[in-house]
Amino acid sequence: MSKDKIAILVADSTPPDVEHIRSNLGSSDDISFDIDTAETGQDALSKASDSDFDVLILGQDLPGYSGIKTLQEISRKKLGVQVILIVAEGDEKLGVKAMDRGATDYLTREEIKTDALNRAVRRALQRKKLEGEIRESLRKMEMLAIRDGLTGLYNHRYFREVLRTEFRKYKRHMQPLSCIMIDLDYFKAINDNYGHQYGDFVLAQSAQILRRLVRDTDTVARYGGEEFIIILPSTDLQGAFILAERIRKVFVNNRFARDGISETVTVSSGISSTTDVNVASDNDLIANADKALYRAKWRGRNNVCYFEELNADDALNLKEEVGKLEDFYSRFENISEHIKESCIESAHDILCQIEQGWDYFNAHSVRVSGYATKMARALSLSAEDVKVLKRAALLHDIGMVGVKSRILRKKERLTEKEYNLVKRHSTIGVRMMERTKLFQKELPIILHHHERFDGSGYPHGLEGERIPLGARILSIADAYDAMRTATDYRKASSAKESMAELRECAGTQFDPELVSTFVKVIENSR
Repeated sequence: MSKDKIAILVADSTPPDVEHIRSNLGSSDDISFDIDTAETGQDALSKASDSDFDVLILGQDLPGYSGIKTLQEISRKKLGVQVILIVAEGDEKLGVKAMDRGATDYLTREEIKTDALNRAVRRALQRKKLEGEIRESLRKMEMLAIRDGLTGLYNHRYFREVLRTEFRKYKRHMQPLSCIMIDLDYFKAINDNYGHQYGDFVLAQSAQILRRLVRDTDTVARYGGEEFIIILPSTDLQGAFILAERIRKVFVNNRFARDGISETVTVSSGISSTTDVNVASDNDLIANADKALYRAKWRGRNNVCYFEELNADDALNLKEEVGKLEDFYSRFENISEHIKESCIESAHDILCQIEQGWDYFNAHSVRVSGYATKMARALSLSAEDVKVLKRAALLHDIGMVGVKSRILRKKERLTEKEYNLVKRHSTIGVRMMERTKLFQKELPIILHHHERFDGSGYPHGLEGERIPLGARILSIADAYDAMRTATDYRKASSAKESMAELRECAGTQFDPELVSTFVKVIENSR
């Protein structure tokens, strides 16, 4: 078994005592001691400064510097070596004084000939280890205080400190300073469509892209939400624009691929620089970058804008323009809602004409939509999320039209081969509805409503919260209605029996927390 190697410096002017220390420490079974010696306080200080010793066994009666004075110098220089002071018999008060000034322990000259020496050294080593762990914990705490937990980038508070420092340098040396504020385009739709875990993945990967593209002297921080900011010392407006364009193009050509999801996310960027006419403080740099970013998004996103592009008329008219646009979008959204509802009704009408017996799926979808909507409201989802879930529930089985009619009308239990064909319906449904370009938010819910909480579902075997929330809700509502509806080969279950089955499958097929919510919803509505 290998021994721990420990470096000991013995500083003592009494040769017999030095030999006692060598002999006493050399007999350890688990530690190998590498012992060096010094005969003066100055020599001990020099060696402790130049080499990494674990423990210094220090005699009080040294020529030149005394033991106490040497200890004080070691503490002042923060050399990190553990000090054990050797004192004369009857001079223990001096040892206590040494411990008050930073020594780990003290021993009399008689004790260094006994096991007390080994015990003192081991205590010193344990203290050194604990101090190292404390320093590492403090280092981690300092890192947490300045780093964003998700992306690993600097956080907003630390960014402001760096910007203040860099702005002072700019004022002193008149070297250019620029900022780029970056926003991930349509990020809310990413979270809505694919869930927050995928959204967090996109944020973390975006941070890596930014770190890869900047210089060591630049500072990248997470400004908040899906916004990032880069501080560029000694960089003029042109240099900042070149970097912002490079970042934009990398995002355009990048795909964020995870768990069967692969999406491109574009970015909009606003640039400010100390060459901007109104910059008098670091706050002006941030305000200018923010205004430029706003203009980049107003242009249609996937765009880079710098503050100097905004003239006085732009600044005055931008607010009015944005107000008109928001009014338009609000009115247009109402029209869009009517179009989506009409599209769903038309789709079911067409399917009833194409597929005999489609009325069953239509009625089933309506009931499932009702259950899912009640549950979404019980979870306090936003009005928009409730609408999305309602529409997804109405469309979740639409892909069944791509399954052979013989299988759909079969009165006996399906074979494994036939069941595998039926399992394709979620993928078929997504392919059918994505052509309309109307149901982008609903598509992930339709696609994943047969995933299982334990990861054994289809089509992608997603697990736990990687399954979109809407799909987890829909799967419970879908299963409940299926159990409550009689078929040619199965009687309808009672509400009590169906809820018991949901509880039985909580944690395997279904999200257990959502099952609890759903059961409460059903019980409260009876």
